[in-house]
Amino acid sequence: MIWFKQKKLDNFMKKTLLLLFILIAFNVYTKAQVAKEQVLRVEALALENDGITLTWPAISYAGVFDIYKRANQTILSWGSPIASVAGNQNSYTDNTVKKGEAFEYQIVKRQGSTVDALGYIYAGNALAEPKSFSGIILLIDSNYITPLQSEIDVLKQDLISESYNVYTMYAGRKESPIEVKKRIASLYQSTTKKPECLFIIGHAPVPYSGFYSSEGPTPPPDGHIEGSGNHTGAWPADAYYAVLDGEFTDEFVTCTTGAQARHHNIPGDGKFDQSKLSAEATLEVGRVDFFSMPAFNSNDTMLTKKYLQRNHAWRTAQWKVTERALIDNNFTGFNLASTGYANFAALMGSDSTFDNRDYMSSQKNGGYLWSYGCGAGSYTSCNGIGNTNSFVNDSFENVFTILAGSFFGDWDIQNNFLKAPIASKSLASFWGGIPKWYVHHMAMGERIGKGVKITQNNNGFYFTGNFNSSANSMHIALMGDPTLKMRNLEPMQNLSATSDAKKVFLHWPRVNATSEYAVYVVDSVNNTYSKLHDGTLTDTFFVDNNNHYSGQYLYAVKAIQLEKTASGTFYNTGAAAFARVNHVNSISKESENTFSCKVFPNPLSGQESLSIAFNLNQSSPIKVQIYDMQGRQIWFSQYEDKKVGTNEIVIEKMPVPAGIYFLQVQAASSQFVQKLVVAN
Repeated sequence: MIWFKQKKLDNFMKKTLLLLFILIAFNVYTKAQVAKEQVLRVEALALENDGITLTWPAISYAGVFDIYKRANQTILSWGSPIASVAGNQNSYTDNTVKKGEAFEYQIVKRQGSTVDALGYIYAGNALAEPKSFSGIILLIDSNYITPLQSEIDVLKQDLISESYNVYTMYAGRKESPIEVKKRIASLYQSTTKKPECLFIIGHAPVPYSGFYSSEGPTPPPDGHIEGSGNHTGAWPADAYYAVLDGEFTDEFVTCTTGAQARHHNIPGDGKFDQSKLSAEATLEVGRVDFFSMPAFNSNDTMLTKKYLQRNHAWRTAQWKVTERALIDNNFTGFNLASTGYANFAALMGSDSTFDNRDYMSSQKNGGYLWSYGCGAGSYTSCNGIGNTNSFVNDSFENVFTILAGSFFGDWDIQNNFLKAPIASKSLASFWGGIPKWYVHHMAMGERIGKGVKITQNNNGFYFTGNFNSSANSMHIALMGDPTLKMRNLEPMQNLSATSDAKKVFLHWPRVNATSEYAVYVVDSVNNTYSKLHDGTLTDTFFVDNNNHYSGQYLYAVKAIQLEKTASGTFYNTGAAAFARVNHVNSISKESENTFSCKVFPNPLSGQESLSIAFNLNQSSPIKVQIYDMQGRQIWFSQYEDKKVGTNEIVIEKMPVPAGIYFLQVQAASSQFVQKLVVAN
């Protein structure tokens, strides 16, 4: 509870904040484009063989550009620069990047110790398709069980076709967030393959959290402290559901200065004390909630139905939008729009990003994949952008939008401006700039949920924007589906599978002239995918010689296409087509149960040799593993090319100390397990 003991803001800070609030309320117009100047707009070009070239706008600069690179996205340190580029240059080539790889880079524009701008990009050269697949929890408003059953079923099928494990939960609107969170955590703990996403559909219980006040640890994210908007107390906080390991309390905060009672926070009222995430977010969370949006002349059920229908059209490539972006920055004296400039360079490229166009009229006259708009705000409007009613016209066409301004980041209110785009035609909306968001990974095929989680967890690894201490705060939220990608392929269809001559023959229609394909066999119990070949296929057929056992098999085929983006190239995967086949071979699946071993001596001393004798019906490598009584693997070895008939493996000296263990012997899809006792 150290955060709770921070000193109150002194009078100077209060005056400074108040000045900032006045600027937000009445807008700031200056010649400087602070947002554009504070970011380095980085793009990447994948080279023909290995390597990538990073580029940024050419300028005459007296300092240098330091290039940092992290080996993988779990390392939260940039380390030392891999290179420094003179200020009169605007590119750097990294020849160490191999085909199939991608790395994240930070570029620091500096003179001496003064940093003038930062740039980030996740860049790759023919980044390979994912080798593992994700899980998702659908948390659905129980009011939608019957009226939206068809749309929810379509969503589930789309997700399954994209290789997600789908777990469904329903929640009543009057349930407590604490009880809902317990069910989420219980489901998460019960799964072997952990879900990564949480998609909240409808007005499932909305958590509130925070002590946003001049009297608290941080001011409200939009800066409206007591006496200047009174946007104080607790705010909507879906990040509560994202954090599975942290502690949330409802014991310490008393704050009733907020202009609306829903923000009042007192001990025991069900609203949490924490203004910042109490631990790192585990889940990538997004919400589609159209409760109380009467401006659209429709109820929340029908608005959600239309959203899910658009979602299906987008993820199956039936809906296409021009790949371009616009920035309508009505806060040129602040750095809020840097979220747009930084991300759009990596996502769209600077040549396809326009900052001289009006947000609303431009998107009514033509589609934009991404847009950014900021200005002085209220719950239902943004100066220079429009109001909630502006989005009612169906001609508005946009997929991903970012908005920033006072009040509308507090989204649990009637006709909220942040939710208005996704009630209209968009699929995702977020309050970007308060704090700064990072979704640049989407250029390499990642889903938007990754950017939500990165932004919620960002406590200084990326530049936060330094706006009202809003980084790492509980209010950070995505309006929309967290599994959305920037580019989608047409799904595979009409896959056929037949068993003949002890082989399985797969055929499918060509998706388009440039598509390649990947073939998998699917463990439908665990929803695991095993790829049956290296690389990709250009033919529309495949012969599987690997199924030695008779039985039922499930196959999946995905279209794969090399995509060129402003961040390099990557292999994009489409939704799978599935086919089940009853395969006939000379060996039945029942024979899996006849695999037996003779293990001797048992018990044995650590100095004795262990013999494992067994018979095989087919040639196979053998895996021998030893587990302790807690199920942890402590020794493993593989023995190649064991032949049909009698075989023996001898372990000359036991590789484990005295104790009781489990010995597991695996041959093909069969296994033998026996308790093993090793004496002193």
